[in-house]
Amino acid sequence: MASMRHPVSPAAALALLALTLGPPAARAEEMIRVAVRTGVARTSLAAEGLRVAPAVAGSEGQAEAQPEGRPVGRGQVEVRAGEGAGELLVDGRRFPGAAAAFVAEGAIRADGRELSRWVEVRRTRAGLAVVEVLPMDDYVAGVVSGETPASFPPEARKAQAVAARTFALVRKLEAVSSGRGWDLGATVVSQVFVGAGAADPGARAAVASTAGEVLVLNHEPVETYFHSSCGGRTEDGLAALGRGYEYLSSVQCGRCDGAPGSLWRQVLPAEELGRAAGLGRAATAVTVAERSTTGRAARIEIAAGSRRVTLAGSDLRQRLGWSRLRSLAFDVEPVKDGFAFGGRGSGHGAGLCQWGAAGFAREGKGYREILAHYYPGTEIVVMY
Repeated sequence: MASMRHPVSPAAALALLALTLGPPAARAEEMIRVAVRTGVARTSLAAEGLRVAPAVAGSEGQAEAQPEGRPVGRGQVEVRAGEGAGELLVDGRRFPGAAAAFVAEGAIRADGRELSRWVEVRRTRAGLAVVEVLPMDDYVAGVVSGETPASFPPEARKAQAVAARTFALVRKLEAVSSGRGWDLGATVVSQVFVGAGAADPGARAAVASTAGEVLVLNHEPVETYFHSSCGGRTEDGLAALGRGYEYLSSVQCGRCDGAPGSLWRQVLPAEELGRAAGLGRAATAVTVAERSTTGRAARIEIAAGSRRVTLAGSDLRQRLGWSRLRSLAFDVEPVKDGFAFGGRGSGHGAGLCQWGAAGFAREGKGYREILAHYYPGTEIVVMY
């Protein structure tokens, strides 16, 4: 990908303007849509006073009014994907539209999971998407709890709160311009969101003390990628993620040595590596064909007899599973029936190193200084 900032559509630019105009006291609560489940055939919802109404698209960054809706009998309902591409069935009856908004006075339980009091079920090509709609700060608190342990120093968790809020806002602006029915997911692919109800007091304090704060460059929110531990030095954004942004340049860390599994060894069977490479048989050789400027594996060659395939390191990680190959900072050697990968760090390595941030905080660094180190050239502004 070319080294350029992510483009913002006119609609997203207007949304950003709406967030930044007017005194904070005059602004209503900022909301976020989180897809907690996708691609399912059915879902069951239950809550006291449950009501249903047609769901509408997001309101381009403005705070949204919770729909009123009509009562659902006995406070419990089953939603299924109909046979048609845009068909939605609510308790067996066709719903007028491809998205339904369910609201209640208290929390709604979706398939046993407690969500907020506003949940949307949207029909997609892959099935149903269950989307939780909740205040941004409740969401950020759930991310801080999901991404960092409660034992982290407060300044490190404040840094995580600003990074998580900024990441969510950028994804929300993208959703506005793309017409997507939700802003982001709830897994490691987006940000780990454990639920607002599971947020610990320290996470909520970090969110409250950084209320509305977002990282920007030239007045535009930046893509605040982060990872668990870098192993000594962060990776350049272009090498790690195909994001050649100046604020994702590689920086020295050296504060994450105490991270769990900072040094790791993983033995992978030859058959698994051969399948991951699409060779159809057990791998006979695995070599790092090219390394990035930080020493991470950029390209990996896998052979099965006379057949050879070269993969991008990030592709191999994705095919094997993020937890199977914790990072690309590794060496590899043959062992009996497979290959041993010995590495350091965990994650893609770009942006904020979470355990490094904790290390800086223990040295007395504040969250603003931490963020300026890992996202050089950015500044913090109060955006809503």
